[in-house]
Amino acid sequence: MAKIKHTNTYDVVDHIFTAAKEKGIMHINSEEQSFNGEKFTIKGRELVNFGTCGYLGLEKHPKILAKSHELLDKYGSHFSISRTFIKAPYLEELENLVSRIFDNRPVIIYTSTSVAHQSIIGTIVESNDLIILDQQVHYSVQYPSQFAKLQGTMVKMIRHNNMEMLEDFIKRGYNQYNKIWYMADGVYSMYGDLPHKKELLYLLEKYPKLHLYFDDAHGVGWTGNKGCGTVFGSFKYNERVVLISTLAKGFGSIGGIAIFNDKEMYRKINIYGGVLAYTHPLSPANVGAAIGSAEILLSDEIDEYQNELKELIKYLNIKLAEFNLTNTSSEETPIYFIGTGSAKVTHNLIQKVLADGFYVNTATYPVVPNDKTGLRFTLTRHNTKKDIDQLVSSINKNFHLAVEEENEDLEKIYKVFNIPFKGKLIEKIIEEKNVFVEKYKSISEIEPCLWDRFFSDKGNYSYNGLKCIEEIFSNNDKVEENWSFHYVIIKDKDGNVVLATFFTGAIYKDDMLSHTNVSRQIEEERKHNPYYLCSQTLAMGCLFTEGTHLYIDAEHVLVNQALNSFFVEVEKIKNETNSKVVILRDFQSDFKFQQVFENEGYVRVSMPNTNIVSLPKWNTKDELLSFLSSKNSINNIKRYVFKYEDQYDISIKKTLTDAEAEKHYQLFTNIKKANYAFNFFSYPNKIAKILSQYEDWEFIEFRIKDSEELIGCIWHFVGKNHSCPLVVGLNYDYVKSHHLYKQVMYYMVKRGNDLGKSKTYLGITSDYEKQKYAAVSMPTFAYIRIQDTYNSEIINSYSNM
Repeated sequence: MAKIKHTNTYDVVDHIFTAAKEKGIMHINSEEQSFNGEKFTIKGRELVNFGTCGYLGLEKHPKILAKSHELLDKYGSHFSISRTFIKAPYLEELENLVSRIFDNRPVIIYTSTSVAHQSIIGTIVESNDLIILDQQVHYSVQYPSQFAKLQGTMVKMIRHNNMEMLEDFIKRGYNQYNKIWYMADGVYSMYGDLPHKKELLYLLEKYPKLHLYFDDAHGVGWTGNKGCGTVFGSFKYNERVVLISTLAKGFGSIGGIAIFNDKEMYRKINIYGGVLAYTHPLSPANVGAAIGSAEILLSDEIDEYQNELKELIKYLNIKLAEFNLTNTSSEETPIYFIGTGSAKVTHNLIQKVLADGFYVNTATYPVVPNDKTGLRFTLTRHNTKKDIDQLVSSINKNFHLAVEEENEDLEKIYKVFNIPFKGKLIEKIIEEKNVFVEKYKSISEIEPCLWDRFFSDKGNYSYNGLKCIEEIFSNNDKVEENWSFHYVIIKDKDGNVVLATFFTGAIYKDDMLSHTNVSRQIEEERKHNPYYLCSQTLAMGCLFTEGTHLYIDAEHVLVNQALNSFFVEVEKIKNETNSKVVILRDFQSDFKFQQVFENEGYVRVSMPNTNIVSLPKWNTKDELLSFLSSKNSINNIKRYVFKYEDQYDISIKKTLTDAEAEKHYQLFTNIKKANYAFNFFSYPNKIAKILSQYEDWEFIEFRIKDSEELIGCIWHFVGKNHSCPLVVGLNYDYVKSHHLYKQVMYYMVKRGNDLGKSKTYLGITSDYEKQKYAAVSMPTFAYIRIQDTYNSEIINSYSNM
C-alpha cells in the first residue's frame, strides 16, 4: 500500500492562529490588575470590552461575591471527593436552586459544559442510536459524539439549520435505529443565530424516535423566564429533550448544567454518568458564586437586568442597520458577526478597531470558511450606548478603510454574505496599464516556445505534454473525466512574462488527501452515491501533473501588480467554472509570496512530499550503490532487486496496440483500486492509448522470463533534461513472490540514468522506497480556499470511526 504524508488539521490551525497571534489579534495577554468586565488593559492601553460572554455583567455582583466568600470560609478551597461517594451539601443547594429556574426539572451540576457533554452523550446514547449533528453545533458536543462511534453509534451531520436535510436523515434512519438524536445549539456561538424551534417541535411530534439535545450555553441567563434561556420554554414539556448549558456565561460563575425532562434519564446519569463519577465537583467558592447568581435569577432583579441588556441589543441593531454593515447575526442575541470575506481585510479591520480602543474577536478558518472570515463581538450589560456608538463608528470607518487598503471588492463582500449593498462602491483597483493579462482555453492557442521557456523541464506539462493531457481529459462519457483548461499569462508592456500558470476545472474527491481509513469508509458510500463528498474544484495544474505549476518573475518591479491581477483572474475562473474549492499547488517552504496568498484568503496545507533523484551518471550496479549512503538501502536493493532481476524480461515501447493499451490500463487500475492514500477519480480508459500517440511518452513493460503475461508497467514521460515516470501498473500476484514493485522502482531510476537525464521526478507516495535510491523527499504545500466547510467537517468526522 502506497503511503504519503497527510495534511494534519492541527498543523493548519496552528499556522493560522500563529499568524493571527503575530499580528496581535489573537492570543492576546491582558495586563489589568483587577477586572470588572468593562475594560481590558492590553499593552498598557485600556480597551472597552466587546469580547467576553458574561452577558448580564454579574461577575462582581455583591451577592455573588458574598456567597462565594461565605462558602470558601465554610468549606475551604476544595471538597476533594467524587460525588459518587459523597455529595457536598452546598452542591445539593445549588442544584435545587437551578432546578427552580427550570420549572423544577431535575438538574446535575458539572465542573464544565464540556465535561457535561462527555458524561451525558457517553451515557444516554447507545450503539443502535443515530446522532445527527448540526454543522455549527459547538465543538464540545461534536467531540464526544465522535467517541460514540467507537461503540458503533452512527454519527451524521446536516448543513446548518437545514430542516429539510434533517427530516430526510430521520426518514432514512427511522427503521434502522432505536433513537435518533438531533444535537444543536440554543444560540450559535459564532454567528449568534438560533435554531428553528417551530420546525423542530413539528418534527418532534411527527417522529416519536426523535430526541433533541441542545447546548444552550450562550442562551441561559440573559433571556427566558428566570433566565431559563432560548429553548427551554419551547421544549420543557417533552421528555425527549435534553438541555445542557453553562454557569460560565450569563450566570456569572463557572460550571456546566444538565436539565432533564425525563426523570429516568436523570436517575441513570446521576447514579453513574460516566466521566461524572470520576471527576471532582466544583470548588466551594465556585458553587457559592453560582448559588448567589441563581438567587438573583430567581428574584425580580433578573427582569431588570434582562431588560437592560435587551434595550442595548435593540439599540445596537439600529446602529448597525444605519450603516448597512455586513451583520449576519440574529437581532435577538448579544452575539454579532460582521463579515469581511478575506483574511487580509479581517486582520486589517480588527487591528484598526483594537487601535481605536475596542476589544473584539477574530472569526477565522476553520470555524468559518476561509473566504467568509469576519469580526465577532459580544454585548454585555457592562457596555453603554456611548460605547456602542463609538464601536459601530469605528467598525464602519475602518471596514471601508480596510477594504480600500487591501484593494478588495466591497460589493463582492456583501454578495458573499447575502446582504444587499446600498452604499458607494469601492472597486478593486488593478493597474492594468502596467500589466496585461492573457487568458486561453487551450495550450494550442499559445506559442510552444513561449510556454516551454518556463515549463519544458518541470514535469509532463510542457507544450506537447499539455496537448496530450487536453486530449485525454476531453470528450469522455463520465463528467469527472472531462476537465476544463485555463491558461493565464501576465506580461508587462514590453511583452515580458511576469507570471504564467494553468488551471483545470474538475470534480475532485474532497477526501483526496485524507487518511486511508477515512477514504475507505467514504468509498463505501460512493458505491451508492458516486459523487458523495465531491466538489467542483479549480486547481492549479491538474491531477495528471506534479511540479512547479506557477512561474513568477519574483524580481520584476511589477510582480505585485501581476499577483493582484492573478488573484482577480482566479476569482473569475472560479465563478466561471462554478467551483467551490480553489487549490493552488505545488509550493515549497521557501515560497516568497506565502503571506500574499494567505492575505487573499487562502489557507496553507501540507501536500504529499515530492521525490527527486539527481544522482551522477552511473554505468554499473556497483557504481549506483557507491552513491548510496544507507547500508540498509544497499542491502535491501541487493536482496530484493538485483537478486530477482534476472527473472524478468524488461522491454521499452514507444507505441502500444489497442490491446496492449487496455492491458496497461488494467494494471494501472489494480493500483488505483488498492490505494486510498491519494484518492481521486480514475483516469479515462483511453489514457494509455492516447499517451502512445505522443513522442514524449514511452512504456516500460515487465514480464517474467519466458512468459507473455504483462505483470507490470511504467508510463514514462521523457523531457529534454529530466525523466518523469508518472504512472505505475502492477499485477499484485507478483508483488510479494517476485518483489515486483521494488523491481519497478529500480527501473524508474535506471531509465532516467540510462537516458542521461539530470533529474528523475519520482512523484508522490512511497517516500521510503524512493529514498533508498537517494531520492530527496521535498515537503510541498498548497494554498486552498473553501467556499463551504460542510464537506470537510463531514470528512473530519470519519477520522474517529
